[in-house]
Amino acid sequence: MIHLKLKLLLIFVLSILLFQTNAIAQNFKLILSSGINFSQVNGDNLAGFHKLGLVAGAGVSHNISNNQQWSFEFLYSEKGSKDIVTLGDPIQDSIFKFNYIEIPFCYHYQFKPKLNLQLGVYTGVNIKSIYSDGLENYDVSEQIYATDYGILGGLSYELSPQTKIQTRLSTSVLDFNHSIERYYNLVLSMGISYTL
Repeated sequence: MIHLKLKLLLIFVLSILLFQTNAIAQNFKLILSSGINFSQVNGDNLAGFHKLGLVAGAGVSHNISNNQQWSFEFLYSEKGSKDIVTLGDPIQDSIFKFNYIEIPFCYHYQFKPKLNLQLGVYTGVNIKSIYSDGLENYDVSEQIYATDYGILGGLSYELSPQTKIQTRLSTSVLDFNHSIERYYNLVLSMGISYTL
């Protein structure tokens, strides 16, 4: 697992360097983005987008036409689920924390001035998985599949030619849990991106 993480990090760094070096010559644009994930795991009986996490990274975009483009990104993405305290359940005893290096590939369509639709697919590589019972943390990486495959959709709004705010909804299409229970990531992301 450690070798896989090192290889992914190396691929990420080399890809960004290559994309940045060739961006002008090939009409690619570098994208920097960051935001917040509101996530849950379908199948763990903890309903609601209560687990907050960071999502940030870089990528490239390329214009297909005046109102269409595609993008390819490398993102660090924190997902999972969280039990919340209520009157009926006063003890917070379940938190799942799944950290991924995520690689989304998206198609963007500008259907109104400054407003863009995003549709895409992603592959996520799990780099760390933690379960907390409220008292202790347990590494559950061996119980989680190394990869997560999913689809996404979203909207972005241009604040300026370089800056966009965006929201995305993504979901796993395959179960990522080794045990009998089927787990699927479901994430609502909100963030900002800057194009160089």
